[in-house]
Formats: sequence, structure tokens, C-alpha cells
Amino acid sequence: MGMTSVNQAVIEALSEQIVTAYCDAGEPAEDRARARLMDEIMNAIEEPVGTRTLAEHGPERVNAVLADWEAQEGRSFGLRLIEIDPGRTIVTMA
Repeated sequence: MGMTSVNQAVIEALSEQIVTAYCDAGEPAEDRARARLMDEIMNAIEEPVGTRTLAEHGPERVNAVLADWEAQEGRSFGLRLIEIDPGRTIVTMA
């Protein structure tokens, strides 16, 4: 069985969904902080390039980024990524 890679457009769309949902859950983040979060999330989900790997390991990678970002920003949103569905380009957060 071959591995299907996730293209850059899907990574960008997933990252934007995560950042938007996360930042909408609390006080708005400054543009610079939001851009940094977007870059860090994109880097976290670019590494597991296969759709199955992204679905299985992406949430823990993204949640680590979110926790680190919260520590750097000095605030906690309490929202975490539960699931990534790269096939439908959908994320689930709670």
C-alpha cells in the first residue's frame, strides 16, 4: 500500500482552521502572535506527510504547539485539537 502525501494547500487549510478556532475561543491574539502560531502549527503538521500519519500523530503535535504557545503568551485557552481529517480537510477541536 502506497503512502498518500498531504499537499501544501491542505496543510494551510487545516492550519488556518486550527488557528481560527483556537484564537476565537479566547481574547483575540495580536497579529504577530497569531502569525507565529500559524507558522508553528504548519511546521508541526508538515512533518507527518502521509494522511494516515497526520491523522494519527498530528493532534498530539499540534497540541504540543498550542501548549507551548500558551506558555509563551502567558494565557490558557483550554482548547485542544481532537482530530484531523486530511481527506476532508476538517479539524475537530474541543
